[in-house]
Amino acid sequence: MRELLILKIEAIYSGNLKRKYMKILILLTNFLIVNLTFAGTGHGHSHKHGHSHDNANITLNKTKEIGIEEIGKLIKKKKIHQNWKDATYEKSEKKVFSGKTEWVVTFTNEKGMRGKRLYLFLELSGHFIAANFSGK
Repeated sequence: MRELLILKIEAIYSGNLKRKYMKILILLTNFLIVNLTFAGTGHGHSHKHGHSHDNANITLNKTKEIGIEEIGKLIKKKKIHQNWKDATYEKSEKKVFSGKTEWVVTFTNEKGMRGKRLYLFLELSGHFIAANFSGK
């Protein structure tokens, strides 16, 4: 009788272990599936502003047009004085910074308070990077 009781206890104990292992296995499987589902490609990351993913290089003439638009945006954000709306386009040229080629679009403004030249930096695709009065 005692042996029968021991066998029953072992059966119950081993059954509980199997259930625990099955629960753990199911939880781990669910965890992996959820992580793989949400970790896939195609999830956007925040950007400074909306833009097209079209990476075609823009022309020299297009840099002037984009430069004028960006000056308007900088004025609206109060990053530069509003008298820059009357700035004169000077030139656009490609320059290499840290191994990366960019457009540098230069505008002049004799009324400029912080500087007489404004340099706009664009990716070759036309995406705005930055602006400053030093050109660096």
